[in-house]
Amino acid sequence: MKTKLLLLSAISALMFVSSCSSDDDTITPSIPELEALELSNCSSGIAEGETLILENRNNGVDYIINCTYPVNGDLIIDPGVTIQFGTDATIRVYNSGSIQALGTAQNKVVFTGEDKVPGSWKGLYIISSDVKNKIEYATIEYAGAVGDDGAILLWSDTHLKMNNTNITNSQTYGLHANTNNNELLLENNTITACKAPMYLDASYVSAISNGSYTGNNTDAIIVDRGFIDEDHTWTKLNVPYHFPNGVDVIAGGNLTVMPGVIMKFGQDSRLFINEGASGPKPSIIAVGTAAEPIVFTSIDNVMSAWRGIYFDSPNALNEIGFATIENASNPDQEGAIETWYGTVLNVHDVSFKDIQNCAIHQYKFPADPDTLTSSNLTYINVAHTFCQN
Repeated sequence: MKTKLLLLSAISALMFVSSCSSDDDTITPSIPELEALELSNCSSGIAEGETLILENRNNGVDYIINCTYPVNGDLIIDPGVTIQFGTDATIRVYNSGSIQALGTAQNKVVFTGEDKVPGSWKGLYIISSDVKNKIEYATIEYAGAVGDDGAILLWSDTHLKMNNTNITNSQTYGLHANTNNNELLLENNTITACKAPMYLDASYVSAISNGSYTGNNTDAIIVDRGFIDEDHTWTKLNVPYHFPNGVDVIAGGNLTVMPGVIMKFGQDSRLFINEGASGPKPSIIAVGTAAEPIVFTSIDNVMSAWRGIYFDSPNALNEIGFATIENASNPDQEGAIETWYGTVLNVHDVSFKDIQNCAIHQYKFPADPDTLTSSNLTYINVAHTFCQN
């Protein structure tokens, strides 16, 4: 493997400034800083099989990129490195390439724009399944030019671990990942002063843990409609999740929603637990606590803004407890919770609020056993507490 180093350089000779006193001689090495280096080989960038290591050259801008810089090999960025991007410039990491931005708490890697305005450069575009892809202790600022729609844009089959990274002043989203088969781990990141923190496929929500996502135009994780077909756990963040087009839990999917999560749904959308024609029966376990209830509500705070939660699944794990459901039920769905024939569901300690039609609407044949259990339900401004068929 060919390795290229762009670094402070091995110092073979030092410049010394000496001062003398009656007691001793003090010798202080003076190390000159290197000027910022432009990465101008835009047609080739890093070739497959090559490794480029960017080392800290000075206390300011270390490297300049004024183009779409292609990465088909391994790009390693050391702690303390600052890369400045010109208008519409970007780093693109392709299938055979990888990126490792390896900052520390004391020496972060910085990706910034020459012009300190949102959208002055495109951002980082990654389409690589390499498990080495990692961004840690980094700052990404003034990126997200309209068109790529994210300071970090991830395409299909991308692998990325990102932690302790600050994304700020993106003209669009902080992180954009709504294509298929990505493997993500997003821990303790901060995204602020962006259009919204993240725009994700539903299958990636479980990749997020901790962090801070306030101070954006929209303080919410925006979730594109997707399908949950595996085990997923959604945790509480300091912003809600927005589902403009709803979300489906389908065959093989088991969704656990943790206490304190707030889920807001778009106009006429719904949360659909849908067994489909075949496969393992899906389930949802959404159980909060008295102190931290789960909230299912609408993006627009008006009655009948969304359909509600629809169950078509006989999975005995289905449970909603210590939750609030509000602004649900409309002409397309009678119940804020609606259960199709044969659905198994335990509903307890739930507050229904501002429900135009029914809090719960059950489809059931008279001879069928009752597989819906409920207890300790409260109602505020609800037209009908229970409806059947």
